[in-house]
Amino acid sequence: MRYMLPFTVVLALLLISGCGSQVSTPQGDTSTGPGTNSAGQVPSKLVFAFQKQNDPRRIRETADQAAEFLTERLGIPTEVLIPASYGASVQAVVSNHAQVAYLSSIPFLLAREEAPVEMLLAELREDRTEYDSVFVVRKDSPYQDLADLRGKRVMWTSPTSTSGFVMAYSRLVDEGLLERRQPPSEFFESVNYAGGYDRALLAVANDQADVCAVSYYTIEGDRADVYSTPEMRENLRVLARTSGVPTHLVCIRADLPDDLKQRIQAALLQLSDERPELLADVYGAAHFAVVQEEQHVEGAYRALQNTGLGLKGLVK
Repeated sequence: MRYMLPFTVVLALLLISGCGSQVSTPQGDTSTGPGTNSAGQVPSKLVFAFQKQNDPRRIRETADQAAEFLTERLGIPTEVLIPASYGASVQAVVSNHAQVAYLSSIPFLLAREEAPVEMLLAELREDRTEYDSVFVVRKDSPYQDLADLRGKRVMWTSPTSTSGFVMAYSRLVDEGLLERRQPPSEFFESVNYAGGYDRALLAVANDQADVCAVSYYTIEGDRADVYSTPEMRENLRVLARTSGVPTHLVCIRADLPDDLKQRIQAALLQLSDERPELLADVYGAAHFAVVQEEQHVEGAYRALQNTGLGLKGLVK
C-alpha cells in the first residue's frame, strides 16, 4: 500500500511551492527588514517567525491567532512569518526580518552565532523541557537494532534538525557505528533529507527509505495526526530512541529594549496559560517555561561535539 500525506498537508505544500528556501516577507511589506529597529528602540511592528515542521497552512491559521493575542497584549502590531525551510528560519532572525522566532535548538544556536539573539522561553512537553529523538522503520522490516541499518537508506529530516539529524547522528557515534566526524554516508547506502518530519515518515512508509529520524511526538501521542495518518503509523515502528533533545524555544533579538523583551515574555506566558490550544495546534506543546539558556541547549551542544559537526559544519 502506498501512503500519502494528509490532504491539508498536500494542499499547503502546493501553496508554498516555488518558495524555495527564501524568507517570505509578510504580505504588503517590501522593506528589507520588516519591523527593523535601531538598537534599543521599540519597532513599529513585530514579526514572529515560526519554524516550518509540518503543514504550513495549519501553522499559519493558529500562529495568526497567537499574533492577534500578542498585538492586543503588547499594543504593537504583530505579524507571522513562516519561512520555507529550517535555514530560512535562521536567516529571518539574523537579517532582522523577524524579531521573535519559534525554533528548535540547533537553528537557534546557528542564529546566535550570526546575530544578537537570546532565548526567551522553552516549550514544556509533558512537564519536561526535553524529549526523545526516534529512529523509525516499517513494522514489517527485519531490523532489530541500529547495527542492522548498515548499508540501508536513511532519510534525515534536515541538516539543521536537532532530533531529525544531529541527535540521531550522535547516537550512531555512541553505538560505535560511526566515528567522530565520519560521514553517515559511510554507514548508510544512501543519505537524503526530507525537509520535514511528515515527509521523512512518508518516505519510510512508501519504501523510499529504510529508516528516518524524527521527534517522538510525530508518531506517538495525541498530536501525531499533525504529522502522519493513523493508517501510516499502523505500519511503522520505533527502532531506537534517544533522550535529551531540548524542546523548541522562543528566541528574540537581543537588541530590542529590555522592557519590551520582558513584556513579550510575559505575553507569551499569558498565551500559554489562557490559550494553550493555540500552542498545541502549532507544534503540539501547550505551555512555555522560563529556563536558563545554556542549560537548555546543553544537550544539543554535546551532540555537536560528539559528532564533530560543530555549528560551522551545518548547512544553513
